[in-house]
Amino acid sequence: MLLLVAVVLVAAPSFHAPTPYEREIEAACKATADIWPVPPELVKAVIRRESAFNPRARSAVGAIGLMQIMPFTAPKVGVRVADLEDPATNILAGTRLLAVLLREYQGDLKAVLVGYNARPRPAGAPLPDNGETPAYVQAVLRFFFAYREAAELAAAAKSVPQTSAASRSTRNPPGPPTQQGGPDQP
Repeated sequence: MLLLVAVVLVAAPSFHAPTPYEREIEAACKATADIWPVPPELVKAVIRRESAFNPRARSAVGAIGLMQIMPFTAPKVGVRVADLEDPATNILAGTRLLAVLLREYQGDLKAVLVGYNARPRPAGAPLPDNGETPAYVQAVLRFFFAYREAAELAAAAKSVPQTSAASRSTRNPPGPPTQQGGPDQP
């Protein structure tokens, strides 16, 4: 079982943000889960696709930071545009937007991600034909499910009782097996 966990964790995309801001990003993702009902794995999947964990990322159309928040979106999620460069504030803003979209689309992740990437659409509306959104949705979902699986496996591994080599050796001492004999065997 432990080997399976190790293989899956190695095969899954890295759950940790590979930047100098790793601790701040991890802490902000966990903190926002206490504020908004959005899985931290979804937040990280969006961050990975939007900015590759680069808090200074800027898009060609002006999106800012880890979660690539557009300046016109900042006031709608309760933050100042000037604060979007702060990783914790950016994650809070993006997570709030995801929470609103999750509620609006009743948990339909595909619709949520379309709305996040290409602005909200009426339920059942076709994906935008911009060449980017379908690939965006597919990538974020792939990251999300890989991160979720890695988190579930890590939690399962923590719940498996661990035994030390010392405790195993006291239960199974080295040496020849003992003989179970009848009354005429020594």
